[in-house]
Amino acid sequence: MAKYKVGEQLIIVNDPSEEKGKLKELTHLTVEDDYAQFSWGIKILNVEYDKPNVTLTYRNFKGQKNKVFAICSDIENFDQEKVLEKALLKAFQNEIIDISVFKNTSIER
Repeated sequence: MAKYKVGEQLIIVNDPSEEKGKLKELTHLTVEDDYAQFSWGIKILNVEYDKPNVTLTYRNFKGQKNKVFAICSDIENFDQEKVLEKALLKAFQNEIIDISVFKNTSIER
């Protein structure tokens, strides 16, 4: 990310390759003896709360922009953190499904 001041206006230029590199660094699978660890990274672009709903916009390591929705089942005790966790879990679930579909379809070809 680079910041430039033009007159009174601050212009921020994001480097997409920097973001992509960070997401690739966060996303990996390691296997050591009888243990395995899976890590996945996404970039949170926007979170919109509309009680009891949350809309999460994120970018995956391929640079694709996606949205997921989650609903807080306990409206009276609406907790932004819990409903955001629910949306993040949906985002990670979608990413895992997408990668497994991609792997399965590329094997069949």
